[in-house]
Amino acid sequence: MRSLKRVLAVAVPVVVLALTPAATVAGGPSVFGKGTTTVSIKSAALAPGGAVVTIKYSCFPVGYGPYGTFGYTQVGDVHGDQGFSFFKPSCNDRWQTQGIFVPGAFRPGDAAVTATVCGFDCNFDTREVKLR
Repeated sequence: MRSLKRVLAVAVPVVVLALTPAATVAGGPSVFGKGTTTVSIKSAALAPGGAVVTIKYSCFPVGYGPYGTFGYTQVGDVHGDQGFSFFKPSCNDRWQTQGIFVPGAFRPGDAAVTATVCGFDCNFDTREVKLR
C-alpha cells in the first residue's frame, strides 16, 4: 500500500503537468492545439553601449496591468560578452516589429541572440547573428 501511494504521489503530478499547456516548452503548441504567440528575430546590430535586436512578433493579450505580458531578450558574443533586457510587448493579436536595446560591451563578430515573448502563452526564437 505504501509503495502504491508513493508511485501515485509521483505519477499524478507528472501526468497533470504533461497535459497542461503552460507546462509545455515555452508554452508553445501543445496537445490542446496551436499556440497564440509567434516570435522571430529579424536582426541585431551594435549600438553605443550595447546592441539593438529587432524582432517581429504576434501575441494574444491576456489580462490587464503591468503583469499581463512580458518579453526578454539576451545577447552573447563569441568573446564572452553577455547582456539581457526585459521589455513590454504590445499583445493585440497583430504583427508588431520592435527594436530592443540590450546593454553590454559587445564586440563585432558572431553572437547568439534569444527573444521570448509572453502574452496568453509564451514562445521564443534563438539565432546566431553577425554583430556589426
